Amino acid sequence: MPDINRWFDFSQHQLRFLAVLGATAVVLGGYLFLRAYTTPAPDPVSLPIVLADADSRYTGSFVLDPNTAPADSLELLPGVGRVLADRIVAYRQHHVFASEIDITEVKGIGPRLYEKLRPYLRVNQP
Repeated sequence: MPDINRWFDFSQHQLRFLAVLGATAVVLGGYLFLRAYTTPAPDPVSLPIVLADADSRYTGSFVLDPNTAPADSLELLPGVGRVLADRIVAYRQHHVFASEIDITEVKGIGPRLYEKLRPYLRVNQP
């Protein structure tokens, strides 16, 4: 600390105050850093989403039935683009999704993508 007096003319009392202030800043910064990484993140707020096409309207917290959802709604799913949404629609013209896992029968949807899609899929039983 005495080297700081080459540029500034601090008294011993002022140097002690600066040392305490610096130590407090380091301790407080460490506490905030640890608190940010040890406190669990709050659950995200589930907002209602309205999806619609010409024939029907879907409401809810973004859960789709792959048997009835239009292609543009399927594109909103994570990892699903226009091509994959069209494949799902083409597949369901000849097959029925009896459960959510059946979507893995569509070319391009493997186990990893299914794990991303699973929270957003619900097959409604007739």
